[in-house]
Amino acid sequence: MPDSEQHKQVNNNDLRNAQFGGGLINAENVQAGRIGGDIWNIFFGQQTTPVGNPARPKNERILLAAVKEEVTARLRQSLHNAVLINLGKESQPQQVKRPWDAEIKIGLKPAVPLPETTTIVEVFDSPDIAGKLLILGAPGSGKTTTQLELAQVLVNRAEEQFNYPIPVLFNLSSWKDNRQPITDWLVAELKSKYGVSKKLGQEWADNYQLLPLLDGLNELEPQRQELCVQAINQFLAGETRPLYLVVCSRSEEYRNYITQLQLNSAIYLEPLTNNQICDYLTSINSIQLWSTISSDLDLLELVKIPLLLSITVLALQKLSFEEWQHLNSTADEIQYLLDAYIGRMLARDLNSRAYLNNKTPNARKTQMWLVWLAGQMQREYKTEFLIEEIQPSWLKNQASKILYKVLLSLIIGISIGIIFKLLYQRSIIGIIVGIILGITYWLPSQKVVIIKTISLSELNKRKLLIGLAVGIGVVIFPSSLSWILLQRHQGQIYIIIIGIMFPLLTGLLLGQPDKIIEKNIIPNQDIWQSVHNAFLSAFIIGTPIGLFVAIIHIPTEGGISGITFGLIFGLVAGGDATIQHFILRLILYFNGYIPWNYARFLDYCTERMLLQRVGGRYRFIHKLLQDHFVQTEFKQD
Repeated sequence: MPDSEQHKQVNNNDLRNAQFGGGLINAENVQAGRIGGDIWNIFFGQQTTPVGNPARPKNERILLAAVKEEVTARLRQSLHNAVLINLGKESQPQQVKRPWDAEIKIGLKPAVPLPETTTIVEVFDSPDIAGKLLILGAPGSGKTTTQLELAQVLVNRAEEQFNYPIPVLFNLSSWKDNRQPITDWLVAELKSKYGVSKKLGQEWADNYQLLPLLDGLNELEPQRQELCVQAINQFLAGETRPLYLVVCSRSEEYRNYITQLQLNSAIYLEPLTNNQICDYLTSINSIQLWSTISSDLDLLELVKIPLLLSITVLALQKLSFEEWQHLNSTADEIQYLLDAYIGRMLARDLNSRAYLNNKTPNARKTQMWLVWLAGQMQREYKTEFLIEEIQPSWLKNQASKILYKVLLSLIIGISIGIIFKLLYQRSIIGIIVGIILGITYWLPSQKVVIIKTISLSELNKRKLLIGLAVGIGVVIFPSSLSWILLQRHQGQIYIIIIGIMFPLLTGLLLGQPDKIIEKNIIPNQDIWQSVHNAFLSAFIIGTPIGLFVAIIHIPTEGGISGITFGLIFGLVAGGDATIQHFILRLILYFNGYIPWNYARFLDYCTERMLLQRVGGRYRFIHKLLQDHFVQTEFKQD
């Protein structure tokens, strides 16, 4: 083990020199007050503050603000920021196939080292590349961080120039359909990730207003990676081809493809040099660490990867160099280093803002829950996790699946039983009908579908009121007339109710904004949105119906009608998704796969530099760490 003085030096300097600061734990987002305020915004509306040149349309400036926040947060939380070194780059034009190149010339383009001072934006802007670039490198070489650094410069450029395309980060691991064109996928991702309506996203794509930055080509299923390369090439040759495009991939996987990307050139991020490592360790007062590493050629080769050098510095107190040096393979050395890093991060003396005065989970439970999460993400080839995306497919044993179906059917049955009780005074029939509906309607899909489109945007309240007024006037007038003509027949009250119910729903849908940007700002936001939708729909539908029936019939009947139709629409407009999500979380918790307060736990892991968080999205601090947890055996008490 290194001596105690060296431990003390690194312990005092590792986080400060790594430039993590308070940004990594994202304290302003995990404090209870901030989260409470964000929930309030979800229920009563909130807008991202636009940035950039006022000459740019507001929706574009809102998206630009969202991308800027994401880039800033991810760079602040990146382990690569521990090594503040301009990475070496080698031009490798032979890795791409430009459309105008003759086949015979492809093999003649040599790899050329770029000057040490060359930055990624200089590469991007160079005339021979002109913004169409492939970034290659080994695992942990800094590909994603390099792309984020480029994105930061491009965001600043888009802020200043109102007509410059908006850089947007996309991860190719979410490209799930081999037949889906990249343009359609980009539009869908804008909707999923940033809440951009498909109409607006398509408009931006058609008008060349997006600058896609694509990461994680190698994170797709192996058999689909080359298909994705072909889809990207079709995108580059299509009518809506982008003016600029950047793609990141691990070099080992990419070199195995038969098809090459039709970009203008590629660069390869080179390992750190001995001098760079020595200078960095000297700058953080770790001369002894350099002496130890430089005496072992295997370890020296290992820490030439920027990520692993950062982890070595941060994990130093948990490392036994004697044990590390006697491992037989590079893979074993990396696994040992990552184990030491996890142990060090969980042992750090840190006042948790996520748990405040509550007891933090022990190291074993923390690792066990992260192993399970990494496994789920790996099965679905995901690099980002949202709590609201938990699905019934995450229940792996048959007993849990049966329990989920039983509980869902029972709760839906009780809900509909209450409605039948109000309408017909027959709750048993309602429960039976509800269970049948639960089995036939909710269970076959095996997916929690969240409705996120019901909103009372300030810009659309007037439109909503107009839609409601017109709909009610058109339908209620003939219904009321028929009710009078039929001399208050008992059944006419329900014709009037239907006459109100449908125009109200129509008015609500007419009042929807067709251009909206709504990003996930807190964990589990979409489930909170479902709760909001359920209450909003119940209120909008139930209140007018109840008042109308109370005025023209009797107050008691009005109350029953209002509650009944409120329950119906509340269930359909978000209540069902909330119920499904709650049941899933409950089963996973009792199975020991997740803690009770999942968001708090994930924020705690973000504090411990095991996860990154941007808004309500989480990712492992690096794909190597996620893969490490996947390979760790999941054991319960």
